[in-house]
Amino acid sequence: MTIVVAAPAADVDGVVTRLRTLGADGVNASSTGTGRWLVRATTPDEATDELLVQRLRAEGLIAVARPNAGVRLDAWMEHTRPRVFAGRVSVCFAWTEHDRANLAGLVELGLGGFGNGEHPTTAMLIDELLDRVAGGERVLDVGCGSGVLGLCALRLGAGELVAVDVKPDAVEATRRNALLNRVDAVTMATTAPLGEIDGPFDVIVANIGRGALVELAPELRRLLAPEGWLGVSGFSPVQREQVADFLRPLATMGHRSVGDWSAAVLSGPVRRRSR
Repeated sequence: MTIVVAAPAADVDGVVTRLRTLGADGVNASSTGTGRWLVRATTPDEATDELLVQRLRAEGLIAVARPNAGVRLDAWMEHTRPRVFAGRVSVCFAWTEHDRANLAGLVELGLGGFGNGEHPTTAMLIDELLDRVAGGERVLDVGCGSGVLGLCALRLGAGELVAVDVKPDAVEATRRNALLNRVDAVTMATTAPLGEIDGPFDVIVANIGRGALVELAPELRRLLAPEGWLGVSGFSPVQREQVADFLRPLATMGHRSVGDWSAAVLSGPVRRRSR
């Protein structure tokens, strides 16, 4: 196994020294071309890898262990491949070893949280953001996970992000990712219930599933600005009309489906547009 640590340029020398102090071999560092560096090292066995990664993470470093060769390495490289959306926004893990120097609208994700753009429910809403973000919007990301949807909105020109999740780990991951992408000044992440959030929002994205959408429908309607739009996903195509019914009087502007998953965009009844 190989230890990979993602670090800003200013911290690279310290990370190299720390790995050597902890007994790692073959320590080397390389630039990703984006201000992020990758520091790699080897250890004698997987048990040592696990202990070393845990220790580095406890010290606040973005550290992972990856396979060295074979099908496991192939699977790892595919999983960490950057996701590029219409050539305008890209999502990747901070520790990816794929080239990222020329990726447009790069969003880097650290440890924790859910969502890296790979799952259809996330990808469909990123596609909606690509189509609809005009610039300067106030965005609410409900069930933020890693914060990927809100961070993509900011990369596309949105002006402010409020991210909420019932899981403290997700909120912490979103805060770390906002700092990682240098948008922490315009990002607030919280476990506060929607009833305590002050609207309105020009854009709301909620990848939270049918049950949660039904439960939160009154708050989603309350928080949406009169000329804003709501993007929802996490449900099946056969559940789409039921979700839309609970969100009335918001009107469906469009919808997408990929396999067993569906997403829809709704707005106030004064704005109607079919896809």
